Amino acid sequence: MAQLVYRGPFTKKAAFTNQDSHPLLLDLIMIKEFGSTYLEWEPETCWREVSLTFGTTVSEVNKNKVQAVRTCHVTDSPYEEWHIFEKVALGLNSLIPKFDTIQKVNPHICAATVESMGHIKSSKLSEEVHKYIAGVLLEDGVIYGPGPLKSCNEFIRRFVPTAKQAKVEKLVKENKTPTFDGTDDTDVQVAKSRSILDYVEFDSKRLLRQIEKVLRGK
Repeated sequence: MAQLVYRGPFTKKAAFTNQDSHPLLLDLIMIKEFGSTYLEWEPETCWREVSLTFGTTVSEVNKNKVQAVRTCHVTDSPYEEWHIFEKVALGLNSLIPKFDTIQKVNPHICAATVESMGHIKSSKLSEEVHKYIAGVLLEDGVIYGPGPLKSCNEFIRRFVPTAKQAKVEKLVKENKTPTFDGTDDTDVQVAKSRSILDYVEFDSKRLLRQIEKVLRGK
């Protein structure tokens, strides 16, 4: 199998301008260079210290990533309030949050965000955030939240047949490949749930490869 093309920066300096830089890579660089005290700085102080230390500016999209990670570190609001979770999800995934409007994210972004937030700290998601994610899944026609989203399924079950959700869960866990031959009405659901898992795996591998390249020089 051909190796996937590397996506991301090759140096710490480049990490602050490369749009593919993983937010957790940026966080690791900041903590390594400045210690956890950087979490207490004003945003302008962060950007100034990056400029003085690395000789570069921070792109707007990466400023949002750093701010989203910092928010998760210093407060539980992204884990407890749906509208804060939404803005953090946007920031972590290279999108620009607009704080005066609702910007519904998709299931894949929700899953990658929950995964990243779990690496930042172990705070549990509130029922409010679970319901928001369940709503996102249902709006996109997904009846089973896999992997990082599995705790949202109890809220999805209120609106879909329990047996059908359980069947999808079983097939996803068994890593069954949908045949789309018309004999199984859960094929589409299995494909949707598996695509979410694939995206989380891709995002995790992206982070690991970037850590190897930037922090370990491999």
